[in-house]
Amino acid sequence: GGPVPPPSSEKPPEPKLPLRERLRNAVAVFKQVPPTFRILWGASKSGTIAIGTLTATAAILPAGIAWVGKLIVDGVVLAARTGDAADQRRVLFWVGLELGLMALSTVLGRVLGYLRETTGARLGNVLAERILQKALELELRHFEDSDVYDKMQNARREAGSRPLSLVLEAFSIAQSALTLASFAVLVIRLSPWSVLVLVAASIPAFVAEARFAGESFRLNSWR
Repeated sequence: GGPVPPPSSEKPPEPKLPLRERLRNAVAVFKQVPPTFRILWGASKSGTIAIGTLTATAAILPAGIAWVGKLIVDGVVLAARTGDAADQRRVLFWVGLELGLMALSTVLGRVLGYLRETTGARLGNVLAERILQKALELELRHFEDSDVYDKMQNARREAGSRPLSLVLEAFSIAQSALTLASFAVLVIRLSPWSVLVLVAASIPAFVAEARFAGESFRLNSWR
């Protein structure tokens, strides 16, 4: 055979943590949400309230759009059967309402994006000021310590994105849960078993996404 290649100096990605350890880490992350939310609240109360309100509104809009779509179909069937002008006007009303809800959903997405940017900027300024205040309390020997210096640089670099991202992810989880609950209320009117089928059908995708996300995180951490 050919020459034996030299052993690689790079270490492979660390093995996956056991399930109990991963759950403990997840709980530790969620414990950081309340104090981070308090920081965001102190940086911009109006922005936090607006993001929460619009997120809740955006969460129930998909169910409302689906319900109005059902009314449109029912109205078209009824108008075709009766030929009544009042039934036809009712269908036009539902179509107009559906268009308004879809436009509102688009506008909410744009406004939420704007609020996230402006609130994130305010939060970054507040945290940067806190970091500077902390730096004024340190002595020269602390800046000569590479570990302390790296921590300060990481805090300064991530101050404008990581805390806001953590809170927004919590909002996103709440929004998805509210959307799922609103759809479940609609679907359960047709068949309670259909809700179980929909939830069961989403489990494989959730497991796969969680697994590949974990693999991506370990790979990025290794790099």
